[in-house]
Amino acid sequence: MDVTSTSTSTDLIISLPVKADVVTFTDEKAFENLYDRIVKKVSEHVPDISTKKGRDEIKSLAFKIARTKTTLDQQGKDLTEEWRTNTNKVNATRNKIKARLEELQASVRKPVDDWEAAEEARVDKHQSNLDRLLSYITLPVKPSEELRAMLAEVSAIIVDDAWDEFRDRAEIAKADAVAALNRLVETAEKQEADARELEQLRAEREARLAAEEAKRAEETRIEAERQAEERRKEEAARIEKEAREQAERDAQARIEAAEREAREANERAERAAAAERQRIADEQAAEIAAQQRREADIEHRRTVNNTVVSSLVACADISTDQAKKIVAHMVSDLIPNVTFTY
Repeated sequence: MDVTSTSTSTDLIISLPVKADVVTFTDEKAFENLYDRIVKKVSEHVPDISTKKGRDEIKSLAFKIARTKTTLDQQGKDLTEEWRTNTNKVNATRNKIKARLEELQASVRKPVDDWEAAEEARVDKHQSNLDRLLSYITLPVKPSEELRAMLAEVSAIIVDDAWDEFRDRAEIAKADAVAALNRLVETAEKQEADARELEQLRAEREARLAAEEAKRAEETRIEAERQAEERRKEEAARIEKEAREQAERDAQARIEAAEREAREANERAERAAAAERQRIADEQAAEIAAQQRREADIEHRRTVNNTVVSSLVACADISTDQAKKIVAHMVSDLIPNVTFTY
């Protein structure tokens, strides 16, 4: 390693060459020697987490390790540009440098990290307990029994040096919480007493109203029975009157029914006689119409036959008797394949 040209930045854990030493990134032994120098430098530091200065020194040492890591990593990157043939070996060394120094950085910083985590948990615990005390100050009114249980719980809380720097605030918060709960208990007990008194007054009023209602109900019942008796008498009289009237109407209805039945019997007899006369007249009319149709048909056939006879005489140069004989055969279906239609 060229020690005549080195970097002595206070940000590094050890002095490093201004320009990367190829051997450090290509020779395992040279890298191990460099790493041993770093570990030796770190081991010279005695960590102290009991004071702020000691914790800051741990953080500073871890920072220098991180800066040394990034410096060596950057030098390794520079070498890859100058000497590409050693890229794989340099990258492997870079990874080893990063992994080991990150591990070393974590191990160096672990005491202060653990302390800070424990400190954060301690502060969070005290703050949570303080917030719980403060929450009692803004509680709404609840049942007095529930509030007295809360008051006993708060009063039992011990505020001593275990609260650390939160002790003063915890004492104030506890005193305020106890005072607030006492006020709430007093308010709740007064409200509950008022509610009981109001309930008693309401019960007395309801009992008085119930008695008055019972009296009115009895008076109403008596009056209702009197009116019901009057209505029963009126109803009996009405029923008797309606029965007499109904009997009269029934008698009159029977008389009217008998007269109506006699009239209907006469009307049925008259309708039966009229229907019989109409039937006879219809039969006679039907017979006359049938006779007329028969005579008309005979006349029609005679006319058609005469027309055919005249046509045969005219076209066949035969006698009238011969033509009549032919027509008679045609009408009687005696000539095959010839149909005579009227």
